[in-house]
Amino acid sequence: MATVATFAGVVLVASACGSQTEGTATPSTVADPSAASAALWDPCTQVSDQLLQQIGVVSSTKKSGVAGVEQPGFKVCSWHDAPSQWSYSLVVWSTTHTVDDFKKKPENTDFVNISVSGRDGFSFKTTTGANRDDCDLIFPADQGALQVSIFNTQKSTVLPCDRATNAAKVLVSEFPR
Repeated sequence: MATVATFAGVVLVASACGSQTEGTATPSTVADPSAASAALWDPCTQVSDQLLQQIGVVSSTKKSGVAGVEQPGFKVCSWHDAPSQWSYSLVVWSTTHTVDDFKKKPENTDFVNISVSGRDGFSFKTTTGANRDDCDLIFPADQGALQVSIFNTQKSTVLPCDRATNAAKVLVSEFPR
């Protein structure tokens, strides 16, 4: 599926940080980045099927990592709204990178303060997403940050930020502080 390959590439580019991340690394990530990654809150194991059903995605479509590949400093999990011919994807990111790290990436722009179910965070755009129908919400956490992303793969009357906000309303109570 070309859509899956495109989605995976876009997700990796549109997210926060790659190997050339600017910003200040924390001692735990400098000393042993794999241990820091392993200690992250894992959306693939911590988000229940019941919560996924509330959001409107199918638990059996779960994919760990970006296109099945784990990324250093991240725990990533995605789901679709249908087993095939999906119209949108939900991606939940858990990372050692901070919101400030995200803000320093030139590809991440237009940060706007948000509050979802009492949890403060930001919505932002990506320059790589100019031709896509997507939305990213990010919330600071002691571990770094937690991100909710929606990628509409088909035209929809539901705006991606409305979907992302609705998903975040269900998820933020599960997010670690």
